[in-house]
Amino acid sequence: MRFFMVIFLAIILSGLTIHQFYVSTTLIRFVQEERSLQITAQVFADDFELTLQKLSPRIRLNPDNKIKLADSLTKKYFQRNLVFSSEGRKLPFDYLGKIYRNDLLVAYLEIILDSTVKNFEVKNTLLFDFTDDQKNILHFRNKGKRRSFLSVPSKHTFEIKLNFSE
Repeated sequence: MRFFMVIFLAIILSGLTIHQFYVSTTLIRFVQEERSLQITAQVFADDFELTLQKLSPRIRLNPDNKIKLADSLTKKYFQRNLVFSSEGRKLPFDYLGKIYRNDLLVAYLEIILDSTVKNFEVKNTLLFDFTDDQKNILHFRNKGKRRSFLSVPSKHTFEIKLNFSE
């Protein structure tokens, strides 16, 4: 009987280490002086690793076992699943790199806007291919004000207007 109690307790406690929610956060900051969007995206590293393993089964994150491959796959994944566009034209971003913070992978991206961009759309489907329960929170900051959006599989594209007034 004691043996079964130990096994039962082990099963219960092992379940506590797995996170029960699936959410990413993306902060998009408009820097008017530089006409840039500075983007910080955070995803759970273990979920992201499992997603990348569909593309490259031997990839390991935190620490990276193949840094160049991990960066290449991360960049490609973000290019497909965090898409910025303006007037039907895709706005490419520079992938600046990633770090690991606790259980998170934090990716840094930047878009330099040309003078014609007055607003843009952002499509965030990060990790929707991992689980149907995934939700992505987007925060847009401009001149000290913040707008927030919740991206879910049924609604994942949002229009954002830039504020250039002083």
